Amino acid sequence: MRLVFPVLLALVVACGPAKPADRPLDAPPRPQVAGTEPPTIRAPVTQNPRDPRPPKAKLTPDEARRYMVELINRDRATQGLAPVELDLGPPTLAGQAHAEDMASHGYLGHWGTDGSVPEQRLTEAGGVDMVLENALCFVDERPRTLDPHPLIDAIEVERSESMFWNEVPPNDGHRKNILKPGHRKVGIGVALPVRTPTELPVPCFSQEFTDPYGSYAPLPRKAKVGQTLRVEGTLGAPATMGGVGLARVATPKPISVGELNKRRSYPVPGPYQMYWPAGFKTPIPVTVREGGQFSIEVPLSDRGEPGLYEVSVWGKLPGSPDFVMLGLRTILVEK
Repeated sequence: MRLVFPVLLALVVACGPAKPADRPLDAPPRPQVAGTEPPTIRAPVTQNPRDPRPPKAKLTPDEARRYMVELINRDRATQGLAPVELDLGPPTLAGQAHAEDMASHGYLGHWGTDGSVPEQRLTEAGGVDMVLENALCFVDERPRTLDPHPLIDAIEVERSESMFWNEVPPNDGHRKNILKPGHRKVGIGVALPVRTPTELPVPCFSQEFTDPYGSYAPLPRKAKVGQTLRVEGTLGAPATMGGVGLARVATPKPISVGELNKRRSYPVPGPYQMYWPAGFKTPIPVTVREGGQFSIEVPLSDRGEPGLYEVSVWGKLPGSPDFVMLGLRTILVEK
């Protein structure tokens, strides 16, 4: 009987803060962070009486999600951070789709088999906020059938959060994501293959952390190169408005499972153009009104190239000297 062990992966923001411009059971593979050397994993800490306890040994997907969020908040509390709230809307819908994609194809990554990326999946699920993703799955590239009515071992939820949490620098991207102070909500995806005569199933997980600080007017899902786009909304306290950014990546195309397993990190693309309020050097000023309302009309053209354009809203949060990405949505732009 084989027991497949998953590995884990964290999404990172490589663009940085914005500044006004100018195997068999007897020999299982070791868990590791994809694309790096295997991290040092701390020994599990003896359970504290205050630790969350699962309602039962076998959990429905919804119970597993809620239990994982309890564990996340337990870990955040050790650093004095406010809890995050489980969001069963777009973050969980996007995370569930990704967990199922990974588990059914045997890969680990932030791209999907359709070429999608986390912010695109969140946008397509109806989300509007910045998202950072933790992912855990197996990488043997074996197709599997998913259990339509899974029961998740509580110990697997604990083990997965422990793998994220017990990382040590410099391979601690998942832990840093869990400890990001600005996170407010999280969606949880969980997928479990069916049991077979030769394999015990283990679940794959996706954690989708979001930063909902604003409300934004809808954007089109598709547009043409050069089309003028109106971006408007309101950032609420404690966030203060910064600017609006446009980024572009290649138009998503299906990706082979072998290639997906080679892509071990996903940098959220930095804007090719930032727009700031009057007073900063900017090609087009963002209009900012009292109460955090903002608006701007911008051209969708990165040197006339089509692609997946990313519209970001930047602001400042208490305790941060830099502007950070708070809103993030994607638009498929064609010629």
